[in-house]
Amino acid sequence: MKKTAKTKAVSLLLCLIMLFLCSCGADLGISTDTANRTDPVSRKAGLSGIGYEKKAYNGLFDSIADVYITIGEAELSTVLDHADSGIYCECTVKAGGTTLYNVGIKPRGNTTYVTEADNGRYSFKLKFNKYTKGQKLNGLDELNLNNMSYDPSYVREYLAYTLFSLDSGVPAPLATFAKVYINGEYYGLYLAAECVDESFLKRTFGDNDGDLYEADKGSALTSDDTSTFTLKSGTDTSLSKISALYNAIANGNAEDVLDIGSVLRYAAVITVVCGQESYLGPKADSYYLYRSTENVISIIPYDLKLSFGTDSDTKKTEYNIDETLITTSVTEPYFGLSPEDRPLVSCLLEDEEYKKEYLSYVKYYNDELYGMLDKLSALKAEIDDAVKDDPRRFYDDSVYQSEFMDGDTLYGFIKARCENISSQLAKAGE
Repeated sequence: MKKTAKTKAVSLLLCLIMLFLCSCGADLGISTDTANRTDPVSRKAGLSGIGYEKKAYNGLFDSIADVYITIGEAELSTVLDHADSGIYCECTVKAGGTTLYNVGIKPRGNTTYVTEADNGRYSFKLKFNKYTKGQKLNGLDELNLNNMSYDPSYVREYLAYTLFSLDSGVPAPLATFAKVYINGEYYGLYLAAECVDESFLKRTFGDNDGDLYEADKGSALTSDDTSTFTLKSGTDTSLSKISALYNAIANGNAEDVLDIGSVLRYAAVITVVCGQESYLGPKADSYYLYRSTENVISIIPYDLKLSFGTDSDTKKTEYNIDETLITTSVTEPYFGLSPEDRPLVSCLLEDEEYKKEYLSYVKYYNDELYGMLDKLSALKAEIDDAVKDDPRRFYDDSVYQSEFMDGDTLYGFIKARCENISSQLAKAGE
């Protein structure tokens, strides 16, 4: 990979720092990377000590949220009975101590997510400025309410987002649990996730003046085909910067246009949680790219529901866990694909310096995740009542309860995955 003199100097400095940290007793022979990792915005613990308070949007994501939606019966019928139309309807939303009128609401995601359950439990998108220009909820433009249809534990996606939030080196959405009420009745426990939009860009990058691209299925960057990308905001209507990114990767010059740290950190988290809806996953989707005004491209995760062994082919009233993911290689984290199939990451991991940096991130996130095991019972206790009262839950209570015990469960998957990663890192550090 081509390196400028400045890049070589920075790389040499990072290597010296890593060697120093290793000589101080890094337990697996891999740098703990305290020099490169950006500390969280706030170390004050959020939900049961697992998350960290960000104090963004007046603390909307720092604890379990109550979201009250008031909508006319005709509008509600349109939302629920014609979900595949993608039509917004007007509603009133109260959340975070604020009441907003003329808010847009629609189901989001693949509507087949709920067909087997037949209970109307769609994921929803709330667009606060749909009908009133500039309207925001505590500074937030949009909010996703995810139904967690693949997850009897309710916490998988929350844990995955939390890992990203521990390190501001990856711009990632904030997330929390939300008790959703529709017309005064409790509708269910959802995951409330910040949308990747203008307010997100301002929070994470300081402005929204660059180009934001959404990646749909097949966005692997293995060719200069840009048809799977959509420009969500910005001026690059021809998607020329996506083509330029492909060419930079193909010519060995990716570091000239990429935010290397964000890509390596992103790959590390996805590897640890075995995120199947991601750039590294089988469909190469569910991520964004953002080109800043400085012509640097960062990667942004979203839709992390297929994490920790969940199976996308399982019906929502059933449950299965893919144990084969536990042994996924950390040095070739392509989930059964070849490095050539995911060049955005593999072009960096071919470089020994970047690979070492990436492994240091894997170790950090793996250690953090393993530490969350002792806190899962406390997190469960915080949502127990909301789950128990959930009138549209997809899974029996016995399945929910078992998820927090060892075995073919969420707890068992995290434990086995973390231990497997530790073993792999020990060998990589020899």
